[in-house]
Amino acid sequence: MTERLAFRAPELADGDTLFALMNDFGIVKFLTSVPWPYTRPDADAYIERARTGRAEEKGLYYLILDRVTKEPVGTIDLRFDPEETAHFGYWLATSSWGRGYASEALAALLDFGFGSLGLRRIWGAAMPDNPASIRVMEKCGLARAGTMRVKRPNFGDEVDMVRFDLSRSDWQARGGKVIPA
Repeated sequence: MTERLAFRAPELADGDTLFALMNDFGIVKFLTSVPWPYTRPDADAYIERARTGRAEEKGLYYLILDRVTKEPVGTIDLRFDPEETAHFGYWLATSSWGRGYASEALAALLDFGFGSLGLRRIWGAAMPDNPASIRVMEKCGLARAGTMRVKRPNFGDEVDMVRFDLSRSDWQARGGKVIPA
């Protein structure tokens, strides 16, 4: 939990809400694995992937909730890689852009990943033409770590992504704090 946000695992009952929020090309154009056009069954598939990821200990998937209204404003996840590393992904509903929610959610995820889970490295990536996401990662202390080419099955192409990286020691040097599970 943060000052303005809460987090919880997505549930089957969230399908209609996720569909309504995610069925927005302004969001999907910056993501590599979300289908377009986005359908109601795609929302259910995401919820199932989140459940399976948790059950198989491959990742942690959260709805980002407005603490006051308890309504979802987006999602954030942490997917585990080998050797105590993980990578994250997130998106926010366009109605929530420009409020600092992404930075707040990512900072909480980093504190949880490094502090509670003991990860040694966490990374993420953004398309070069998504300056808002790049700013979020830089604001949270991640440093550019090169570029990578990523397949984007939702559009049948490949895109360049700018990779950002943060080590546990750099997180600690920035004053990272432990967020309980």
